[in-house]
Amino acid sequence: MGHGLQVLRGAARAGAAGLVIAGVVAGCAVTASAPVPASPPAVVPTPGLPTVPVATLAGEPAQLTALTEGRVALVSLWATWCDACDKEMDALNRLHESTAAGRDAVVIGVAVGEDRAKVAAFTRQRGLRYAQLVDEHFAFADALGQRRLPATLVVDRQGRIVYRGETLDARGLDAFRRALALPPPPPAAGPQAPSVSLQP
Repeated sequence: MGHGLQVLRGAARAGAAGLVIAGVVAGCAVTASAPVPASPPAVVPTPGLPTVPVATLAGEPAQLTALTEGRVALVSLWATWCDACDKEMDALNRLHESTAAGRDAVVIGVAVGEDRAKVAAFTRQRGLRYAQLVDEHFAFADALGQRRLPATLVVDRQGRIVYRGETLDARGLDAFRRALALPPPPPAAGPQAPSVSLQP
């Protein structure tokens, strides 16, 4: 089951994040005063990813819409304190390895609500090889309406969210495979988005 972001967000703003994180790490359920709704189940194609800026581990501004353009993407929202997130990271590394040779798919992790330096140290220590971005101030998660971690999104080549779930599971992987199996759209005329390095 995912962890609620509402309490963490409020505690971080109030300067009590350590207490909340300690409760989560100790296995305590963290809930807001009002129940935190679960992420919606798998969905039919919806409008695309929010055009909200996030940051690379090197501190460069980035937008997921530019990084996923024309490619199938599996986007995993996570946090260093989230045990369920940690459990799926090896599978995400393997998925990255299996898709890295081609240029039509990408696996991207988005760390939510944490300091970029902390996320960079964690990714090095954990050996994460897939692209990592940071949503330090919850802007991306808020724009998605995402209230729980982990969260898994599959985005098709047209930039539409074709799957939305919690932990990476068989349904999410199936949605990723189905999106990859569809033929790519015809190339669009116009300027290409600038490339951004996703590695530190």
